[in-house]
Amino acid sequence: MSLVVGNKVKFLNENLEGIVKSVLQNGKVTVEANNGFDYELSVNELIVINQDNTHSYLLDEKQVKDRIKLFKPEKNVSEGFLGKYTTTTKYQFEKIIEIDLHLEELVEFPMRLDDWQRLHTQMGHAKKCLNAAFNQKIRKLVFIHGVGTGVLKTELRNYLAEFENLSFKDADYREYGSGATEVFIKQ
Repeated sequence: MSLVVGNKVKFLNENLEGIVKSVLQNGKVTVEANNGFDYELSVNELIVINQDNTHSYLLDEKQVKDRIKLFKPEKNVSEGFLGKYTTTTKYQFEKIIEIDLHLEELVEFPMRLDDWQRLHTQMGHAKKCLNAAFNQKIRKLVFIHGVGTGVLKTELRNYLAEFENLSFKDADYREYGSGATEVFIKQ
């Protein structure tokens, strides 16, 4: 099914509906939205509303296939992954890895996520960083989780407790307050 002038459509990424005004080249269309503005969108960004109020998705198969070809799953964390977290503390002269798990540091729009998605994102990042530390033979990490309600701290410590070759404790209070956990990896 292809879009034709007059089709009623919904926007995939916005809370808008509209009518197709014109079909352009390269899989694009002009839509007059219910807010009175015209939008030029790809057919992949629209859902067709049929006369019986059912919905149909339109996909540019070539574009989808090209994206699939470009996608290469990450097998191993790159060597420089933890480089951006390396810092020197003001009370210690050694370099340590500080990983900030505050959601604002990890995603662009944290308020759009549900609570479980927030925790899943933060724990996923912590696991990825811990995996990179194991691979790069780093001995000391600090996870900054904040104080909050303690859910992330509890989940992080439960996860860390599963490993026999590492230990953890509250990080230096002078440096981090009570919102960080220091991890020591035994080699």
